[in-house]
Amino acid sequence: MQIALTPAQMRACDEYAIQTLGIPAALLMENAARSAFEVMRPLVERYCKAHHITHPRLMIFCGSGNNGGDGFVLARHFSHCADVDVEVLWTGAVEKMSAETRMNFTLLETHGIRTRHISTVEMACAIEMDADCVIDALIGNGGNELLRGIAATLLEKIRQNRRSRTLAIALDIPTGLNAETGKAHENCFRADYTVSMAALKTGLLLNDAPDVCGETITVPIGIPTSFLEQQATVRVLEDSDIVRLLGKRPRRVTKHDVGSVAIIGGTQAMAGAPALAANACIQAGAGLVRLYAPRIHAAVKPEIITHTLPTNANGAIPRAALPFLQEACEKSTALVIGPGIGTDAETLDVVRELLRLTPPETPVVVDADGLRAVSLGDGAFLPLRKNIVLTPHRGEFTRLTGSDDAIIPEAAQTLASEWAAKLGCTLLLKNVPTIISNGTLSYWNMSGNAGMATAGSGDVLAGIIGGLLAQSRLLGLETIEAAALGAYIHGRAGDAFAHANSQQTLTASDLTASLSAVFPNNNA
Repeated sequence: MQIALTPAQMRACDEYAIQTLGIPAALLMENAARSAFEVMRPLVERYCKAHHITHPRLMIFCGSGNNGGDGFVLARHFSHCADVDVEVLWTGAVEKMSAETRMNFTLLETHGIRTRHISTVEMACAIEMDADCVIDALIGNGGNELLRGIAATLLEKIRQNRRSRTLAIALDIPTGLNAETGKAHENCFRADYTVSMAALKTGLLLNDAPDVCGETITVPIGIPTSFLEQQATVRVLEDSDIVRLLGKRPRRVTKHDVGSVAIIGGTQAMAGAPALAANACIQAGAGLVRLYAPRIHAAVKPEIITHTLPTNANGAIPRAALPFLQEACEKSTALVIGPGIGTDAETLDVVRELLRLTPPETPVVVDADGLRAVSLGDGAFLPLRKNIVLTPHRGEFTRLTGSDDAIIPEAAQTLASEWAAKLGCTLLLKNVPTIISNGTLSYWNMSGNAGMATAGSGDVLAGIIGGLLAQSRLLGLETIEAAALGAYIHGRAGDAFAHANSQQTLTASDLTASLSAVFPNNNA
């Protein structure tokens, strides 16, 4: 698992290291650049070998801030490589440099490193881009997409004249990328690799960032991991977390130990959605899955216990089914309510009653049209709790909260956290990335691909999360961990299918079939 810091959180970590731990700022700068060098050198060597370059030329673009200071130190380390020609092109003014940046700038001359001061836009326009590797250390953690002046001109020049074979590496943050929001200037530095200091930054994961960051690598700079984690409010799961969180099942486990799930949804016209959720739920490891729906789809796995519900005149679940469903909820370890359930007013009242009557220790996933039941009108909402997971896509989130749909892609992380806190629940906002928040802590899911934009994908996700929630007592998972892990596994299943086949042919049923490629092999 990785953490992601906002620029403000990263500054707080730097301040803690310097003022509380007594680590000199110059040592942090040296640590950062040295760690970056240890990552970059093999990247440059591998690149040059692939392109038959024997004496690579590096151009390091530095500002006069601390990111530029990192670049100055990096230049010094590369200058010690006998086969590398290093040149530093820097902007700004010496008198504006911090003490540690100025010291490392002075050392460039001591080490015989060529430098050029780019002091005007005209000088930036005149630069010839003839490097084998271009390293961006112009702005760093304080950067945003609002570029102007020399920096904007330099980036435009780099974009226009960079040779097709030139390796591009960004130090901490590509210049022109907002370090917090991930919004990018049109001429943002486009990196093959971004080496992030201490931890990922939130801006490396959001909005335009995947298009400009390349592969992101995090390096240590000497700040204790425990303090970085304490400051971070964002977590990012990795493949190793699947094994870590799921562990290995006890040898004597029974189906009752791994939980039972009730899937409630569907109408006479929409039998497929709850079927997809039920199939995914048992495939995700739930011990027993019961499906309650007005019509049972023929594709339901034979392992699913099915119950056909009565219907009202609209083919939806009537109030008469409430006592039976309440009993089902009381004997289940976890619930999934909503897939294909429709918009019938009587049915939504049933959902509200079930959420009120469900034992408080029972986790619930509320999905699809079931989310409509959360709103009581006039800005009032059904009382919820942290172990209730709402899983809206953008349209459903807009309808639920009244938020402007247009701002959701860029503000998803803030909106998810704010509304999770307001509603008192765990909220999974389907976005790129998907944001899972309980109002205090958030997980951002980076797995998945565009092929998953297909009917039924969300039903499969609801089922996976329901299956993990059913196992949460055995596994020791918090609700937010189960929801985040479910989103990550869902995305990795999509990635596994797309790798073996194609994004275009991916269907929701393929996601369920691909789960076996994602869950750990306990015999390995």
